[in-house]
Amino acid sequence: MPGWLRRLSLRNKLVLTILVCLVLPSLVSMNVSSLFTRDAVRSQVTDSSRESMRIVSQIVDTQMKNMIYVMNFIQFDEELQPSIRELGRANEGTDKGDVLQYKQTIAKRMSTVIDSFGNLNVTVLLPNHEYVASYTTFSFNPTDFLKKDWFSAVEQVSGYNVKWIGAEPNYSKSTNQPYLLSAAKPLRKNDTTYGYVIVGLEPKSLQDLFSQYHNNESMVIIDEQGRILVDKDSTTIGTIFPYYDQLPKEDGSSFVKVEGEDYILLSSHVTSEWQLVNMSPYKTAAQKIESFRKTDFLIQLFFLILFAVILLYMVRTLTKPIARLVQTVVRIESGQLGERSNISGVDEVGRLGYVFDRMIDRIELMLEENRREQELKRMAELAMLQAQINPHFLFNVLNSIRLKIMMKGDSENAELISSLSSLLRMTINRNNEYIPLHEEIEINEHYVRLLNSRHGDRVNLRITAASDTLLIEVPRLLLQPLIENAYIHGLKSKPGEITIASRICEDGRLQLEVRDSGVGMTEERLEDLRKHLVNVPAQHRHASRSPSLSGIGLNNVLERLRIIYSHRFDYEIASGPDQGTIIVLRFPQQVGKEG
Repeated sequence: MPGWLRRLSLRNKLVLTILVCLVLPSLVSMNVSSLFTRDAVRSQVTDSSRESMRIVSQIVDTQMKNMIYVMNFIQFDEELQPSIRELGRANEGTDKGDVLQYKQTIAKRMSTVIDSFGNLNVTVLLPNHEYVASYTTFSFNPTDFLKKDWFSAVEQVSGYNVKWIGAEPNYSKSTNQPYLLSAAKPLRKNDTTYGYVIVGLEPKSLQDLFSQYHNNESMVIIDEQGRILVDKDSTTIGTIFPYYDQLPKEDGSSFVKVEGEDYILLSSHVTSEWQLVNMSPYKTAAQKIESFRKTDFLIQLFFLILFAVILLYMVRTLTKPIARLVQTVVRIESGQLGERSNISGVDEVGRLGYVFDRMIDRIELMLEENRREQELKRMAELAMLQAQINPHFLFNVLNSIRLKIMMKGDSENAELISSLSSLLRMTINRNNEYIPLHEEIEINEHYVRLLNSRHGDRVNLRITAASDTLLIEVPRLLLQPLIENAYIHGLKSKPGEITIASRICEDGRLQLEVRDSGVGMTEERLEDLRKHLVNVPAQHRHASRSPSLSGIGLNNVLERLRIIYSHRFDYEIASGPDQGTIIVLRFPQQVGKEG
């Protein structure tokens, strides 16, 4: 039996068993039905979508044929050929009037065909850079076509084939269409190219056709590289169709999954290089069939819920005393020993409740007796502590000794005793976990004074604390371990300078710095120290949080600040050979609570 199942209560196990027995048959029935009908439904939906796409494909194919017809008309029309050839042979010596006459003849003949279509822009471009266009050329010079990347491919077109270029920026300012669907072919006779014809189709009619589909359906025309040429959304033109790699290799259909939903993907070639792609949700296409299956599911679900409610009511009635007993146990576990189940009855649950209540009565009696014993023990310990020396007596004695030494004129030793008294008072006092920063600095001044008297060395303690930081409360005896660490490891117990600095950071946190003028560390030693502080051993993390004059170490200082301020605390350590060491602490001004 799985672990999670063993942890369930008796009531939940019964409920789970009932739900499994009710739900499992329905799920099996629905899955078997879905398995047998899935292929048939998919085939029917695919045929329906293919028929809808066939109609659209015919319209698109007509537009493509119109483009081919115009290009073939220009190439083979006997009335156009003489004028095109004469215009192609024109040079600087040709009469301008003749050139104009050739162009007007060509334009007039082309308009008889183009006007019947209405949405085509036709350009006849000749090798001598002469041209005839069916659109205004004030803002666009058709000779720029010769500079296009695709123009070299047009020259390589064999026979009477067409180069399907794709979506080109609209060079005709007569419409606000951003793109034109372009194709081109060379004009040849006896394998000699005497010109080019370029046709641009305004895709508005196709976009209007594609816009008839719903938002979750898409109809696009793409090229061989998968770039979108025509879409109802003009902003996608030129981008890669997202599911190009999942298109069927031949004209046909495939299924893709988009955000957990199945889509039917149909494709059909409208030219040798362009495909018409339709993408529609399977769910929408199979709506009628799914509606029938949904109705069947709702009927089964209704009876399932009805039977489940009846059975759950019966289970709840039978297991209610057990649940009540469990709630009583939970309350007793939380410390409410006066709680009782008060379950009665002649069955097993009633007897269990009665025995449980009597057992709690006996436990409560035993706890009361134990409490009395502990109280007597504490009274005895208090009496023993009262017999010990009062710390205030020790401070008073030290002050008396200091006064006597001062009266004898030894002010230096009197000052040392005063520093020792202040330091001992702060060490013994456990009532204030946080003190103002100026008091913390004063304690360390006493500590350095005693340090100098003990070792005979002169450690100069320099204070550069900002005035707006002196009243901010910090954890008691926070800086003393860092001062001790700077003296022992930085100054190597020799004369030098230790600096305590403070300021308010831009983010409002308090920044404390402890610098020394000692030997510093190499880059390798500094890196080892940083790694050590990141991976603090377990024994340091569980060390006593109460500071002492023996030094709790840099590890414990950082761990203590992590516990108090969590992620709002950070630190930095910088050092270099013979450049001293600097330790920077940053934490909020608001006092937190340890643990």
